[in-house]
Amino acid sequence: MDSSSNSPRVSTTSVPGVITIDGHSWSYWAFVWLGLGSLLPFNFFITADPYFRYKLHDPTMPNSTVSRLELSYENAVTICAAVPNLIATIFVTFVCIPYIHKYRIYTSLSGITICLLICFSLIFVDVHRWREIFFFLTMILVMIQGVFCAILLNCFFSLASTLPSRYIQGFVAGQALGGVFVVVCSIASILFSNNISISAAIYFLLAIFVLLSNLLTYIYLEKSHLLQIYSSSIQEINNEYEPLLHSSSSTTEDYQNNNNNNNSNNITLLALRQRLLVAYKYTKWNFFGILLTFICTLSLFPAYMSKIQPAYPSINYPNTIWTDRLYAQVMTFLLFNVGDTLGRMISSKVQIPSLLKPHLLFSICVLRFLFIPLFGLCHFPNTNGFPYVFKNDFIYAGIVLLFAMSHGYCNSLNMMYAPRRVHAQLSSTVGALMLMALTTGIFIGSLLSYGVVAMYGDAKEPDNQHFQ
Repeated sequence: MDSSSNSPRVSTTSVPGVITIDGHSWSYWAFVWLGLGSLLPFNFFITADPYFRYKLHDPTMPNSTVSRLELSYENAVTICAAVPNLIATIFVTFVCIPYIHKYRIYTSLSGITICLLICFSLIFVDVHRWREIFFFLTMILVMIQGVFCAILLNCFFSLASTLPSRYIQGFVAGQALGGVFVVVCSIASILFSNNISISAAIYFLLAIFVLLSNLLTYIYLEKSHLLQIYSSSIQEINNEYEPLLHSSSSTTEDYQNNNNNNNSNNITLLALRQRLLVAYKYTKWNFFGILLTFICTLSLFPAYMSKIQPAYPSINYPNTIWTDRLYAQVMTFLLFNVGDTLGRMISSKVQIPSLLKPHLLFSICVLRFLFIPLFGLCHFPNTNGFPYVFKNDFIYAGIVLLFAMSHGYCNSLNMMYAPRRVHAQLSSTVGALMLMALTTGIFIGSLLSYGVVAMYGDAKEPDNQHFQ
């Protein structure tokens, strides 16, 4: 095991054969598409912020005045998605164990689709008289889909970790592309119709279509040459977990009494807790790298960054659709997701620092926290006296791109390196651990976002807030 921390895991040697058998690598693009759909619900709830603000707006108040429910929507969505996601991830990892099972995947995708169908059905319902009920119903739907997303991601990360590293890279790249897809759909729906309800209807129908196509994609993937090749090892991993649930103590004794067995057999006999501890021991730098990457990102995006205003007042523009409805969509959401995608794509070609330098990669993840004071110098409607330094939208765009690319690059490298640092039989456990780091980072970052927004001041909203 000592050598595993400095060398790729055994199964990565099978990559050339897989590429040959897999033809034009359709299975790789299947993982990209599954990654695109895996975070789609959360991205839709965040990027559809104008629609939900419209629904939550108090009609008795002037259009330029923002209600309490509108102000709290983004933070509430992030928290309501992160908390059940984290709880479900812990439960699946430590109680139900990371188990690659098709019925979990089918159930999760179906449950998320039902949540979006309920949201779609509420689009044309007048909720102004029961805005609080609509708000809490939306948060309940966010929490339910958060649980299903945790189960889905646990299965997909465990599955991708048992395959050559290019497939987990394709999956995380697909997650970033999902963000781009969501923002492009949002912008298209805004430009297609000035009616915010029709725009939202188009928006949610596209999301439902993607999730249904994910079901078909996984059915295809099950029958692909790739999973047929690795199906025996995946089934072996699943079978190994069953006795561990009932005989962790006995397997511990067996492990201690068979020190002369080979390394592979010893790992097979490890109890569940021991498997997690051993996997953590060899991947701890990647674990904390992912954790800090998401803490930094979620503390700023989207709660803080979505409130940043154009560098120039809207009075300079005769058409306010840019400043009122498209600025945040393009300058924050689109640029972030494009940069995130670029960072993950670059990681497939350029892998610096290397697998042998986890400390250096961890240091880069720590340095990303410098973006918090950097974004504080942008045009945020603060009331705490922080200086407004970057008085140009191109500077803000450059910072967003750099921030997003560093997020995608660090996340993708850590995800790719972690399974390669352990024996192949521990790869699915490592995938579950990395998901634990991801969801924990999202949760902590979501909590910190309240502090970041409060630190820079959120007492007022943009005067040009637009409602249909």
